[in-house]
Amino acid sequence: MMEALLCRNLGDPTVRPDGAENSALTVSTTYPIPQLNSPTAVRVRVKATSLNFANYLQILGKYQEKLPLPFIPGSDYSGTIDAVGTGVTKFKIGDPVCSFAARGSFAQFIVADESELFLVPEGCDLVAAGALPVAYGTSHVALVHRAQLCAGQVLLVLGAAGGVGVSAVQIGKVCGAIVIAVARGDEKAQFLKSLGVDHVVDVSKENVIESVKGFLKTKRLKGVDVLYDPVGGKLTKEALKLLNWGAQILVIGFASGEVPVIPANIALVKANLAFAALKDRKAIGKVLIAFDDQKATRSKL
Repeated sequence: MMEALLCRNLGDPTVRPDGAENSALTVSTTYPIPQLNSPTAVRVRVKATSLNFANYLQILGKYQEKLPLPFIPGSDYSGTIDAVGTGVTKFKIGDPVCSFAARGSFAQFIVADESELFLVPEGCDLVAAGALPVAYGTSHVALVHRAQLCAGQVLLVLGAAGGVGVSAVQIGKVCGAIVIAVARGDEKAQFLKSLGVDHVVDVSKENVIESVKGFLKTKRLKGVDVLYDPVGGKLTKEALKLLNWGAQILVIGFASGEVPVIPANIALVKANLAFAALKDRKAIGKVLIAFDDQKATRSKL
C-alpha cells in the first residue's frame, strides 16, 4: 500500500484534504501500489511533483478532459525507478528520471512506459526536475517548434512570473530574443529582472500598452513578433495592439478565466497573424489569417 492524494468528488482544491465532510480531496494511506502493466512499463518512486493550473482545474471539474472519479491528480514528477518490465532497455532500477502524466503523480508511486521517461542528468536536483516537464515542455514546443523563435525577435510573455511564464522567459533568452515580461507586483517584477528580462511591465503600476510602446520606441523596434499568452482576458486584448506585422500568437491557456475574443479590426491592421494552440505539450493546429483591403482569407497550416 502507498500514500496518495485522492480526488473523491469535484470541488474546491484549496479546502484542506479531509477538512470538511464534502472535501474534494482526501489523503489515502492504503491505496494500492500500481503494478507494471506491460513489458516496457516502469514504476517510479516519486521524489517530487509540482502543482500546475491544470491540476487545479481537474479537481474543480473545469478541465477540458473530464476524469472519472475517484482519481489521483498530478502531472509532472521526478523520482527513482523502483521496478522495470521485462522488455525495458533504456533504464534500470535506481535511475533518476522525470516525466509527466495525465494524472497520478500525487502519490508515492506511478507507472509509465519507458518511452515517456527522461533520464535526469547527474548533478541535476530531482526536486527541480519535478517541475520541468510540463512548464518547460510546453514553452519549448511553443517557442522553438511552433513559433521558431529567432535571435533578435521580440517576445512578449504574459503572466511571466508563473510556471510556464518563467520557462518562456528563460527559453526566450536562450534563443536570443528580446524578452518583454508582464507580471503583477514588485516582487515578481524584481524576480523577472533577475532573469535578465529586457523589459518588465508591472501591471499593478503601469499601463501595458504605454510601457511596451515606450520600450519599443527606445530600441527602435516596430512591435512584438511572438506573443506568449497563458492568461487570456483583457490582457490579451491589450497585447494584440502591440503586435508587429505578421506576428505569431501562442495560445497557452486562460488563467484569467476569460477566453478572449479577437477583434477582427486588430487582425485587419496587423495582417497575417498566426495563431497556434497546444494540447498535452503538442501543437494541435496553426491558423493563418491574412487580411487585405478587399477580403480576408483563412487557411490551416
